[in-house]
Amino acid sequence: MDEILVTGITGFIGNHLVPELSKNYKILGISKNKKKSTKNFKLRTMDITKSDFISRIPFSKIVHMAAYSDVNYCNLNPTKCFELNVKSTQKMLEVARKNDSSFIFLSSSHVYGTPQKLPLSEKDPCYPLTHYAASKKMSEILCETYSQTYDLDIRIARIFSVYGPKSPKSNLVFNIMNQMINNSKIKLGNTSPKRDFIFISDVINGLIKIINSKRKGFQTYNIGSGNSTSVKEIVKTCLKIHGKNLELISSKEKIRKNEISDIYANITKMKSEFNWKPQVSLKRGLEITYNYYN
Repeated sequence: MDEILVTGITGFIGNHLVPELSKNYKILGISKNKKKSTKNFKLRTMDITKSDFISRIPFSKIVHMAAYSDVNYCNLNPTKCFELNVKSTQKMLEVARKNDSSFIFLSSSHVYGTPQKLPLSEKDPCYPLTHYAASKKMSEILCETYSQTYDLDIRIARIFSVYGPKSPKSNLVFNIMNQMINNSKIKLGNTSPKRDFIFISDVINGLIKIINSKRKGFQTYNIGSGNSTSVKEIVKTCLKIHGKNLELISSKEKIRKNEISDIYANITKMKSEFNWKPQVSLKRGLEITYNYYN
């Protein structure tokens, strides 16, 4: 059984990915937060921005997920954002170089910025609009440079608007459901923007295929549903599931600067290379998420 190194294992995606990965790999996880070790999974608690990772184990793969993902937090704390999101990527790439490990980096649809056309393919240009997006794009550039310079197999997963159980408080769907369950009104920013929402289990299935891939060189993959839905439509569907008609308030102070009106993924590459496509409909995914939080 191959041994792999995984960072950011206590985050939203990590919490869902590790149980699936541990079925076929022995995992050493790195996190600042504690998590109970299980069969085929051990944790090393450390801050990879402050400590160098040293191990005698020759990892076949490294999955790098550690990052600040809250866009607002990154805009308010740009130094911390780049310290973790970019510096840790370079450190883990060094581990990959020394071990000749394949490297899987979790990026984001945020790197695209405002689309010039839709749907967005992996070859479309990127125009990051936030510190978070810039940190992810800078990390992608590091990945490509390491791949070309040291002949490393590196795969990037650009994940679109993922939602589901165990999501962080900054997650839009969590925010909607939390207000819906606990408040008499729902207060959001601009509700007209459209996003490509994809359920967490579909993201995990896509990531497993990318991690298991034997593809050589440098590759980038979109993981999305291939469709876009407005925030207002998400709220309407959530309210139908909830069975109550709450007032939706659009608050000016919650409106983001440089808001993108519409974005969704071209997922042809994932379909053709891995025979992957989303299995959970938006309505079903929202039902599962609602039942988890309620």
